[in-house]
Amino acid sequence: MSEGIADGTIKKLLKTLDEKGTANPGEIASITGLPRYYVLAAFQILKELGYVELIYSKGSHKVYKLSEKGSSILEDNIVTKKETAET
Repeated sequence: MSEGIADGTIKKLLKTLDEKGTANPGEIASITGLPRYYVLAAFQILKELGYVELIYSKGSHKVYKLSEKGSSILEDNIVTKKETAET
């Protein structure tokens, strides 16, 4: 099964946030090279779905961290890829 562009981008955002620990959308945009507006929209959706948590908000400055649900998605994906590579 091939991975869609959106799937790969979302996984990239989640993985980058996991590696950073906490970050604001601007930092993630700088690291990933994705447009800031895309990262802002993605974080809003990921927050609604429970994959990231908002840990700080003052005005337009927001800081997020990966939730347990987001971590489990990344772990499941890593395990699945390793299992596929071994077979």
